[in-house]
Amino acid sequence: MSIRKIAKMTNLSIATVSNVLNGTRPTSESSRQKVMEAAEQIGYRPNLAARMLRTQKSNTIAYIIPTDEHDRNANFFYMDVLLGIHQKLRETGYSVLVANYSAANEGERSLSALEVFKKQWVDGVIFVPSSRNRAQLDALREMKVPFVLADRQVDGDDYSSVTSDNEQGTYDAVQLLGSCGRRRIGLIGGGVQNSSGYERCRGYTRAIEALGQDTGTDLMVLVSEFSTDRGKSATRTLLERGVDGILVADNALMVGVVEELQHRQVRIPDDVGIVGYDDFDWMKFTSPPLTTVCQQAHRMGYAAAQMMMDQLAGQTENRRVKLETSLILRASHGTPEDFGG
Repeated sequence: MSIRKIAKMTNLSIATVSNVLNGTRPTSESSRQKVMEAAEQIGYRPNLAARMLRTQKSNTIAYIIPTDEHDRNANFFYMDVLLGIHQKLRETGYSVLVANYSAANEGERSLSALEVFKKQWVDGVIFVPSSRNRAQLDALREMKVPFVLADRQVDGDDYSSVTSDNEQGTYDAVQLLGSCGRRRIGLIGGGVQNSSGYERCRGYTRAIEALGQDTGTDLMVLVSEFSTDRGKSATRTLLERGVDGILVADNALMVGVVEELQHRQVRIPDDVGIVGYDDFDWMKFTSPPLTTVCQQAHRMGYAAAQMMMDQLAGQTENRRVKLETSLILRASHGTPEDFGG
């Protein structure tokens, strides 16, 4: 029997090995590590169906993200979050099941249709809401499954979440452009329906006010579709309004911004300084390399998974974690000298 073999390999009791493999009782980290390494060496695979019947647990957490046919690039960020979730769950003997739902047309209704809930395959959910509307949160509660929100929040404070400080990240980016002599700074981003878009708009407005610049909305171009084409059209709009700096709050939009500026022979950063959001490898290789706001995606996933484990262990207090962002300084924002300052 494999459990007996692992017990012999690790000099641990059969009960301890069983507790580690089945997640029935807490064990020390050193014991867990020994058991998992031995199990991997002999290629042990637990009988999941038998374990679920015995423990009434699946040892599986669902990670559920919204999808939109116009916003496929968001998946890059969510996959970075997934890596953090996977790392933490692996440390605790859990696995992760990734599922998605439609972000359009009453997302809470498509949420309830997920097979992952119908068949009760999971012990908990790490969930990214599509909007600030509480309907999705209420739907999760009706399913009586523990959950943690990641990346975005909904209205109210009766839940646990791990998010980025989007308002401060945007504020810092606009302040950076202002420090380089930019006097008409535009924003290209999403709407305020979800919390991250709402907070980025607030950060932009607060930074513009602090710089003493015009706080009207004519330099804010908010789009519902995150695509290269939308980035191009938004850039044309802002150029017509005389911008000399642009904060681009989405990486797919950023591709369109760069293409449009280059097509019009607008020099970056000499004529227009730009700052992006989220840091991806390709941003290092553009000409010039792109300055951007970096979120801690991996840490977000890890912290959300830790919150979930705490809930499953009996933690009932709602907790909010807001992770700091940082500016990755490259060349696209420019300097005062670039702009004649």
